[in-house]
Amino acid sequence: MYDRVMIKFKEEQLAYKEKMDVLTEGGCKGIFPISIIKDARQITGFYVTAGYKRLSELDNLSAEKILTVVEKTVSAMEECNQYLIFPEEFIITLDTVYIKDNFERIKFTYVPDKSKSGASKKLTGFTAQLKKITTDSGKLYLDMLEQLFATENLSTLKIKALILQLKREVNLCHIV
Repeated sequence: MYDRVMIKFKEEQLAYKEKMDVLTEGGCKGIFPISIIKDARQITGFYVTAGYKRLSELDNLSAEKILTVVEKTVSAMEECNQYLIFPEEFIITLDTVYIKDNFERIKFTYVPDKSKSGASKKLTGFTAQLKKITTDSGKLYLDMLEQLFATENLSTLKIKALILQLKREVNLCHIV
């Protein structure tokens, strides 16, 4: 059974032909390919999310798994940047972020964001939302990351290195 997600767009949100090509052809591995249906009144996009779970459907993730979610989210954002699709352009929430069942990859559904918040502000807000789906230990690690994202302007390389260090700590100390 395929999971399908439907999004309504305004013409100006998808005005760039190059962006439409990337979104429909699936060139960017960080975003699900979208099928577009245009009529006189509206533009509707459909995503097929088979093999992935919406983060809002998960619950009680261990500290290691929630750190993996943050790590893979940063990687997906980085992938999108390579295709000139920046985090400021789309919403990043528990309802628009999907993870493969084995936690190896994250993908987004492209839902345009009117607020145009920067990547670090998006990561801070997203990290706060992740607290709803993790353990108490996971929340402590997310608090650390949230403070870091809010106060530091870190490169993705430094963020990933920090997350790997935290994951090592979780594994060495057998934290749940």
